[in-house]
Amino acid sequence: MKQAHLALALCLASLIGCHNYKHPKSDAAGSTVAVCQKCYDQIAKIRRNRPRTGPTTQVIYKEMCPDCKTELSIYTEGDVLKARCEKCAPQGVACDLCVPKPAGK
Repeated sequence: MKQAHLALALCLASLIGCHNYKHPKSDAAGSTVAVCQKCYDQIAKIRRNRPRTGPTTQVIYKEMCPDCKTELSIYTEGDVLKARCEKCAPQGVACDLCVPKPAGK
């Protein structure tokens, strides 16, 4: 019986820990960068689906954007997810600062 209570307590503690996880935000919060819709969609997809790992530097995605006609790279730098597109964000930008460009621009 004690083992069942212990297992339940550990399960609840892990659920609470996962629920309280805060995705690391970039330091420059507030200054957004407008990227094309295709770049934004890919960035959003990676942000939703990437596993939460510790600080590393790693390329997660690299492919040509059909709208920009340049390479989009999504990578981690430290514990911040970043994107770099030669047309939209040539210096690289934290993904949490990316917003889609208004239609027609």
